Amino acid sequence: MIRPTSRRLVRALVAAGLALGLVTTVAAAPRNGSSTEATIAACRNEVSGLLRVPTGHASCRQGEQPLAWNVGGPRGPRGEAGPQGVAGPQGSAGSAGERGPAGEQGAAGPAGDVGPAGPQGVAGPAGPPGAGLASIDQLNGIACTTAAGNAGSVSVTVAAAGAISFACDAGTPPPPPPPPPPAGRSIVVNEIDYDQVGADSGGFVELRNNGTAAADLTGLALVLVDGSDGLEYDREALTGELAAGGYLAVAVEAQNGAPDGVALVDTATGAVLDALSYEGAITAAQIGTATVSLVEGTVLAATVADSNAVAGSLIRNPDGKDTNDAASDWAFTTTVTRGAANVASG
Repeated sequence: MIRPTSRRLVRALVAAGLALGLVTTVAAAPRNGSSTEATIAACRNEVSGLLRVPTGHASCRQGEQPLAWNVGGPRGPRGEAGPQGVAGPQGSAGSAGERGPAGEQGAAGPAGDVGPAGPQGVAGPAGPPGAGLASIDQLNGIACTTAAGNAGSVSVTVAAAGAISFACDAGTPPPPPPPPPPAGRSIVVNEIDYDQVGADSGGFVELRNNGTAAADLTGLALVLVDGSDGLEYDREALTGELAAGGYLAVAVEAQNGAPDGVALVDTATGAVLDALSYEGAITAAQIGTATVSLVEGTVLAATVADSNAVAGSLIRNPDGKDTNDAASDWAFTTTVTRGAANVASG
């Protein structure tokens, strides 16, 4: 025998079915557009248990209990990444970007092979003739070769009747002249008048620029040295510029002892650029903190000297000659040429 369903059970089933329908309908269209935050609002009849969804923003009626529940739960954790998909087709190339800054320069590569020599250049014009001999004695000591093929030096003999004879004596020839002085070191002591007839006055030391360009005198000094103790007794600082081939006479009263000396000094380095020891040899002069020799090559003979009996001066002969050998570079002349080219006479 089948028993009839009770009225209370029917109401419960209807309420449950209606609730499920409402959940499905509202979940499909949540109020705020987010399935994780949307809720369903309804009113439950306290007597029958039936649910009613009010329209709009209407409130529950008397005898109804308000109910609300979420349409969906919170978002779950991200799942694992799926397998790599198939690559899509190649896109079109984008526009070129701006050029970046240049990189650092690389190391220089190895030198290439030397190329063949170029053609011979055209010979330049002949230079002016050299200065002639002022005295036959200037040939004394120059290098020569004996009949036997040995190195030697020339000796000149002048007989009483005036006959001149030359001989090539075997032995060590004098050293060759030094190379030209470097740029800025072309100034030489060219003439000195240290003894005058009567009371000494008007003495000078003359400098000459043997270079091909003007020379700066700043930082140079003319130093006078007493041969009795090797100490300097006067120092004249130089300034200005001396033209190529030009002369500068420095007014100084040099001593006429035996010996005495003069030196041209670079005050920055202490180097002696040129020097002359006259009426004897000064080989240990104290200039600044350095001890130096004022003798260049062979010492100038004591007989080659200025005199208070005959007006004159010591000169480089010929003018500007500088082989770094005092005996062959210097001579006495009776023609004083202060600030001009030297003239051999007397």
